[in-house]
Amino acid sequence: MNPQIRNPMERMYQHIFYYNFENEPILYGRSYTWLCYEVKKRKDPSKLPWDTGVFRGQVRPKLQSNHRQSVYSEPEHHAEMYFLSRFCGNQLPAYKRFWITWFVSWTPCPDCVAKVAEFLAEHPKVTLTISAARLYYYWDRDWRRALCRLRQAGARVKIMDDEEFAYCWENFVYNKGQPFVPWYKFDDNYAFLHHMLKEILRNPMEAMDPHIFYFHFENLEKAYGRNETWLCFAVEIIKQYLPVPWKRGVFRNQVDPETHCHAEKCFLSWFCNNTLSPKKNYQVTWYTSWSPCPECAGEVAEFLAEHSNVKLTIYTARLYYFWDTDYQEGLRSLSEEGASVEIMDYEDFEYCWENFVYNGDERFKRWKGLEDNFLFLDSKLQEILE
Repeated sequence: MNPQIRNPMERMYQHIFYYNFENEPILYGRSYTWLCYEVKKRKDPSKLPWDTGVFRGQVRPKLQSNHRQSVYSEPEHHAEMYFLSRFCGNQLPAYKRFWITWFVSWTPCPDCVAKVAEFLAEHPKVTLTISAARLYYYWDRDWRRALCRLRQAGARVKIMDDEEFAYCWENFVYNKGQPFVPWYKFDDNYAFLHHMLKEILRNPMEAMDPHIFYFHFENLEKAYGRNETWLCFAVEIIKQYLPVPWKRGVFRNQVDPETHCHAEKCFLSWFCNNTLSPKKNYQVTWYTSWSPCPECAGEVAEFLAEHSNVKLTIYTARLYYFWDTDYQEGLRSLSEEGASVEIMDYEDFEYCWENFVYNGDERFKRWKGLEDNFLFLDSKLQEILE
């Protein structure tokens, strides 16, 4: 990740935006990726962006060798690589919190995704949202896996809607005071791409990156900046009174403009549509970074009431708003419907590390205060469930 650092453009011309950001699912001749970005400091993301700009993916010019053969001086440089080169190191200190938003004409290629994952691992306090006008090679398995890997690395991936196109037009285009005008079949194209991305990302991940686990599962009493839930699950089928391992994976909250689907709902949707059979008995175990919100707790309790063949155990790293009566009532409703709710201890964290994290054969490293935080949270949970 070391292309020559380039300065971003402030804005692009109108015809460039309309040509390169058209959201037709399949387009030919658009060989460059355009990337509009804004970086906000996490202390007050409502303020004006800390930095903004536009990058375009560049293809190095051909050079003539002595034998008159055309060769490239360097590999192609994509817009994502220019952004990462500009903002890595001291420009974007790893210890500070930032919100980064990309508006891209194409979703990143697999090679760029690998670098983005590396960047996020080195900057665990960065939140990256990628809003794409189009999905690049969405029918190809490697490109679909790349989109899933972005999510595994902690990035939010979504399709640009009309409000985001208008936002880009106002902030990244020399618009001469003219409003953004959608093109023919704009809404149909968005609906298709949104559905396609949702289908690609709806299945559970195999595992998560280590920095995601350490950041989101740290059992702090109050964990600011961890505003999403990660859910590791194991499903076992009970055969002759013995549990037989069957499926496992990881869900996280989906940033979906229609449903804003929480991790618990993602699991239920997947489980009901792909796995659940009334003729089998199941033991389901969750390891969650946050305990369920009242809405999710109510939906899970209703699911358990309707499916007596499913037993659920929830181990949670932290209690979400444990002082709020609505959240307390949600936990009690789960317990009343037969779910076992417990606080994760050291052995549970170690189990997750070994089974749901790309750990590179490294051992789990406990953080300072793990045992004390467990005792505090466990006492609070017992008070709620009494």
